[in-house]
Amino acid sequence: MYTANGKQHHESCHTHNKKLAQKTLSFRLAEIAEGRWNLPVSNPPRLKKWATQFLHSIQNPSTKVRYEFSVAQLLDYFGEDTRLSDNSSVRRIEEFKQERLASGVKPATVNRDLSVLRRMLSLACRQRLIARNPFVEVELLEERKARRQPHILTPEEQTKLLPVATPHLRALIVLITETGLRVNNKALKLKWADFDVQNSQVMVRASKSRD
Repeated sequence: MYTANGKQHHESCHTHNKKLAQKTLSFRLAEIAEGRWNLPVSNPPRLKKWATQFLHSIQNPSTKVRYEFSVAQLLDYFGEDTRLSDNSSVRRIEEFKQERLASGVKPATVNRDLSVLRRMLSLACRQRLIARNPFVEVELLEERKARRQPHILTPEEQTKLLPVATPHLRALIVLITETGLRVNNKALKLKWADFDVQNSQVMVRASKSRD
């Protein structure tokens, strides 16, 4: 509770941590003293409406499709008609994480959903629709332990595989074993024009990493 413009205001920081609550209060008092005080709106939008506006702001079609899947999971758990502020507590987000894991969803998928929610709440926080983004206290799940470890093809296995592979698979096997290119997002996107046989070079376009 604090006083601003002659009125008392009650604001929840959505945590039971007294030190964090005191830190939030001190930050709010500093804003008031420096004339930077700006309360969140008293009637934040409902989750479904805000999610729809958020999706409209995503320009990349493939990214939007991915986000739509996560938004569907968020709406199903938190409820379409709940206020945006009702879904910005650390406890509720942690419960969402545990329920998704308990249902058999992989940590990587849960993290994609959490990343979308974090971006939605970050935008809402900047527009003063909620007081704070709870993801300052929420950590993403560890993914590496749950991932299936890749099998590195040995020279002996490659020697046995190539004679029984069809011609187009034989070319692909040689390409990925000799270059280390990923199959879906790099190797399969190559065209014959990308190969310089004379100089033994492969042109990888639109790569995020150096191969």
